[in-house]
Amino acid sequence: MSRIGVVTGLLILLAVIAVSAGCLSYSIAMVSYDGDGVHVGVDNKGDARDAVMQVTVFDLSDFKQVEVDKIVRSVHLDAGTNEITFDTDLQPGPYRLYIYMMEGGERLGCVIKNLEV
Repeated sequence: MSRIGVVTGLLILLAVIAVSAGCLSYSIAMVSYDGDGVHVGVDNKGDARDAVMQVTVFDLSDFKQVEVDKIVRSVHLDAGTNEITFDTDLQPGPYRLYIYMMEGGERLGCVIKNLEV
């Protein structure tokens, strides 16, 4: 392999790492519901930061997936474990939550969690 090919490969690798670095600095730890809202645990492995989270809630009853709520809000994530509460009223049953994390208008990733209320 030529020297130019090796340098190009390394530059592409560095670009992929730089782009995905934001995605790897947090993880969704747990999701629960207590009657007042959906609680989402976020483990922030980096420094404190401001972000936007979106939770889209789908009801899975009757073998269908029907959107019942979409909540978007700004959040401040401290370093370490954070719990974010999204106010919503859910009836007993199965749900699927799509949880999006965004920074600076760019979507960093999406996690899908199932929840039984």
